[in-house]
Order: sequence, then structure tokens, then C-alpha cells
Amino acid sequence: MTSATQTLHSPSLSTLLSQLKSLRRQNPSLHPIDPLLPQLDEYDERFHHSAQLICLELGQVSHALSALVAMLDQPNLDTLECEQLYCLLEPFARRLQQTTVQMQELA
Repeated sequence: MTSATQTLHSPSLSTLLSQLKSLRRQNPSLHPIDPLLPQLDEYDERFHHSAQLICLELGQVSHALSALVAMLDQPNLDTLECEQLYCLLEPFARRLQQTTVQMQELA
């Protein structure tokens, strides 16, 4: 199987956890992993929740940046001062930086 094929068909963390639990039920010799299964369930829930929050944040930033681009495309752009532009862009830059840190923590 090539890496491209693996990338296209990577199972989710929830799917992998479900498969692991199924294997555990089928094979009693895997009982040493029993204490880890609740921890993995908790990790899966936290990961899913964090991923949802990051998606929402990125969606909001994307929407706001699209609105900013539309505003900058206006013919009266000359009336917009650099300070006003900075005030518009700085919060988005900060939010993107925070989202990047959150993504790095998940990685």
C-alpha cells in the first residue's frame, strides 16, 4: 500500500479505538491493555472537542478575513489609514497564532 493510499484511507481515532476494543474482546491475551482503554476514550473525546473548536475558530477567522479582503477591495481604499488597517488585521493575526498553538499541542 502506498503512502498516498494510506493518506486517503486513514481511519479516525474513534474507528481505531473501536477496532482495538473489538480485538480485545476477541483475544483475552490482550487484557493488559484494559486499563488504557478508558484513557484512550478520554483522549478521543478531548481530541474531537479540540478539533471542533479549532475548526470553528478557523472558520470565523476565514470569514473575517474574507470580509476584510472585500473591504480592502473597495474603491475608497485611499481613505483607510495604516493604523485602521493594523487595527483590523492585528486581532486576526493573534487569533491565527493562538489557533496554531492549539494545533501544535494536538500534534
